[in-house]
Amino acid sequence: MIEVEILRDNEGRVQEFRCQGEPSGEEMDDGKFVEIGVSTLMRTSIIGLQEYLKLNPEVEDEPDRLVIRLKRDYLLNREIDAVLETMLLGLKAIEKRHPNSLGVKDAPSRVKV
Repeated sequence: MIEVEILRDNEGRVQEFRCQGEPSGEEMDDGKFVEIGVSTLMRTSIIGLQEYLKLNPEVEDEPDRLVIRLKRDYLLNREIDAVLETMLLGLKAIEKRHPNSLGVKDAPSRVKV
Protein backbone atom coordinates (compact mmCIF):
# COMPACT_ATOMS: atom_id res chain seq x y z
CA MET A 1 0.00 0.00 0.00
CA ILE A 2 1.10 3.54 -0.72
CA GLU A 3 0.71 5.98 2.15
CA VAL A 4 0.71 9.77 1.86
CA GLU A 5 0.93 11.98 4.92
CA ILE A 6 0.18 15.71 4.80
CA LEU A 7 1.67 17.90 7.54
CA ARG A 8 0.21 21.35 8.14
CA ASP A 9 1.36 24.44 10.03
CA ASN A 10 -0.61 26.18 12.81
CA GLU A 11 -2.74 27.98 10.22
CA GLY A 12 -3.68 24.72 8.51
CA ARG A 13 -1.48 25.28 5.46
CA VAL A 14 0.45 22.37 3.95
CA GLN A 15 4.12 22.61 4.83
CA GLU A 16 5.28 19.05 4.15
CA PHE A 17 4.04 15.98 2.35
CA ARG A 18 5.43 12.47 2.47
CA CYS A 19 4.78 9.46 0.34
CA GLN A 20 6.06 5.95 0.95
CA GLY A 21 5.27 2.39 0.06
CA GLU A 22 4.58 0.49 -3.08
CA PRO A 23 1.55 -0.99 -4.80
CA SER A 24 -0.01 -4.00 -3.15
CA GLY A 25 0.44 -7.30 -4.96
CA GLU A 26 -3.25 -8.06 -4.59
CA GLU A 27 -4.37 -6.06 -7.62
CA MET A 28 -1.16 -5.10 -9.35
CA ASP A 29 -2.86 -3.38 -12.28
CA ASP A 30 -4.77 -1.08 -9.90
CA GLY A 31 -1.68 -0.74 -7.71
CA LYS A 32 0.43 0.33 -10.68
CA PHE A 33 -2.23 2.84 -11.73
CA VAL A 34 -2.25 4.25 -8.19
CA GLU A 35 1.55 4.44 -8.07
CA ILE A 36 1.69 6.32 -11.37
CA GLY A 37 -1.17 8.65 -10.38
CA VAL A 38 0.31 9.49 -6.98
CA SER A 39 3.77 10.05 -8.42
CA THR A 40 2.43 12.26 -11.19
CA LEU A 41 0.36 14.43 -8.84
CA MET A 42 3.17 14.89 -6.34
CA ARG A 43 5.90 15.52 -8.91
CA THR A 44 3.71 17.94 -10.87
CA SER A 45 3.12 19.87 -7.64
CA ILE A 46 6.88 20.06 -7.10
CA ILE A 47 7.32 21.38 -10.63
CA GLY A 48 4.59 23.97 -10.03
CA LEU A 49 6.26 25.15 -6.83
CA GLN A 50 9.70 25.30 -8.44
CA GLU A 51 9.04 26.46 -11.98
CA TYR A 52 5.85 28.51 -11.71
CA LEU A 53 6.14 29.96 -8.20
CA LYS A 54 9.97 30.03 -8.20
CA LEU A 55 10.15 28.41 -4.75
CA ASN A 56 12.80 25.98 -3.62
CA PRO A 57 11.17 23.14 -1.67
CA GLU A 58 13.43 20.61 0.02
CA VAL A 59 12.94 17.31 -1.81
CA GLU A 60 14.04 13.86 -0.62
CA ASP A 61 13.55 11.46 -3.52
CA GLU A 62 14.45 7.84 -2.76
CA PRO A 63 13.09 4.52 -4.00
CA ASP A 64 9.63 4.02 -2.48
CA ARG A 65 9.85 7.33 -0.57
CA LEU A 66 9.28 10.97 -1.51
CA VAL A 67 9.32 13.84 1.01
CA ILE A 68 8.76 17.51 0.22
CA ARG A 69 9.24 20.29 2.78
CA LEU A 70 8.35 23.86 1.96
CA LYS A 71 9.26 27.14 3.61
CA ARG A 72 6.27 29.23 2.73
CA ASP A 73 6.42 32.71 1.27
CA TYR A 74 3.47 34.53 2.84
CA LEU A 75 3.10 36.67 -0.30
CA LEU A 76 2.40 33.49 -2.27
CA ASN A 77 0.17 31.67 0.24
CA ARG A 78 -2.90 31.63 -2.03
CA GLU A 79 -0.90 30.31 -4.98
CA ILE A 80 0.90 27.70 -2.88
CA ASP A 81 -2.43 26.60 -1.39
CA ALA A 82 -3.93 26.29 -4.87
CA VAL A 83 -1.11 24.00 -6.03
CA LEU A 84 -0.96 21.83 -2.92
CA GLU A 85 -4.68 21.60 -2.14
CA THR A 86 -5.36 20.62 -5.77
CA MET A 87 -2.72 17.88 -5.45
CA LEU A 88 -4.46 16.71 -2.28
CA LEU A 89 -7.89 16.66 -3.97
CA GLY A 90 -6.42 14.44 -6.68
CA LEU A 91 -4.84 12.10 -4.12
CA LYS A 92 -8.11 11.81 -2.20
CA ALA A 93 -9.99 11.03 -5.43
CA ILE A 94 -7.57 8.17 -6.14
CA GLU A 95 -7.84 6.96 -2.54
CA LYS A 96 -11.65 6.92 -2.75
CA ARG A 97 -11.52 4.77 -5.86
CA HIS A 98 -8.65 2.51 -4.70
CA PRO A 99 -8.81 2.38 -0.87
CA ASN A 100 -6.78 -0.85 -0.70
CA SER A 101 -3.89 0.69 -2.63
CA LEU A 102 -3.65 4.24 -1.23
CA GLY A 103 -4.07 5.81 2.19
CA VAL A 104 -4.02 9.58 2.67
CA LYS A 105 -3.57 11.04 6.17
CA ASP A 106 -4.49 14.69 6.40
CA ALA A 107 -5.87 17.07 9.00
CA PRO A 108 -8.70 19.22 7.70
CA SER A 109 -7.56 22.51 6.22
CA ARG A 110 -8.43 25.73 8.00
CA VAL A 111 -7.35 27.81 5.02
CA LYS A 112 -9.95 30.31 3.86
CA VAL A 113 -10.05 30.93 0.12
